[in-house]
Amino acid sequence: MANVRRFFRYDVEIPLYFETVDVQGRHLRVNRDKLIKRQEAFHLEELDHDIRELLSEAFSPTSDALRIFHMLNHRIDYMAWLLDDIIEGHDPRLRHDYKFRLREDRKITPPEVSNVSKVGPLIEGFYLQVSDHLHELIESVQNSIDGKIFLFPRKIKPNFDETDYVSNLGELSERGILPAKALELLIQKLNFYETVFARLKEAYHSISDPGSWPVMPVNISAGGFSFNTNETFEKFAHMNIFMQLDDNILVCRGKIVLNKALKNSEFAYKIGVEFEFLSREHAEIITLFEQHRELQDAMSLASKNGLALF
Repeated sequence: MANVRRFFRYDVEIPLYFETVDVQGRHLRVNRDKLIKRQEAFHLEELDHDIRELLSEAFSPTSDALRIFHMLNHRIDYMAWLLDDIIEGHDPRLRHDYKFRLREDRKITPPEVSNVSKVGPLIEGFYLQVSDHLHELIESVQNSIDGKIFLFPRKIKPNFDETDYVSNLGELSERGILPAKALELLIQKLNFYETVFARLKEAYHSISDPGSWPVMPVNISAGGFSFNTNETFEKFAHMNIFMQLDDNILVCRGKIVLNKALKNSEFAYKIGVEFEFLSREHAEIITLFEQHRELQDAMSLASKNGLALF
């Protein structure tokens, strides 16, 4: 049954954030060059080279240490692979090897390290830190909107710090102790991607935190909404829309269908937005919210005027 209130609009004030997008529905929030500086990229290449060289030449092919360090390095590369697609606004799930990589990583178990090893807790902490980052990235991909809008509701996690586990890793590395040298390089590589991840989350903060969205007066229905503004918007431009309706957070797509100049108003334009591909569930949430606000306003007005509704 069609929504009979689809075009019944009502004036409300709600936390609302929106942004125009390209023809593919993507909004690249930051330029890659701002996330990864040229000098940092060169340093990463050097790190990768040093790690490969150390692991291939300094450890026995059958050693447990080599297996652990290869596993840790592989998981950092997996983290980088996910980050790279999100930065570009691509859905990693569309890649032919996404499910394979996901399954293979889930097969990896925490490394078994000696209880008496000084770097044992460091390796375990390192593994858990990478696991936490991977879990958050995969969660963001799986909860993305159409694989184009990625949300990061979690707070930024501090970079991994080896001094939380050992105080002399750098000294051990300088003395030529190979496991310490390998861990030092791997930590530098992880810290690099943690820094990039933090920058990415900061860039997406405006859409990840409803508390940062401006409260705007809009005229809304399940069909769309309108608002007055002094900003200019191109007619028929598409946009991503983020709004909070009581306890519900809605993310949907819209198209600007009205761009009307206003006279004798503090605002320059009236903008009308039509929802595109709105799900039935979201349409019902909007309609119920609208009806609830309408009833609240009616009861408040009746109370103010000393009238009884029933």
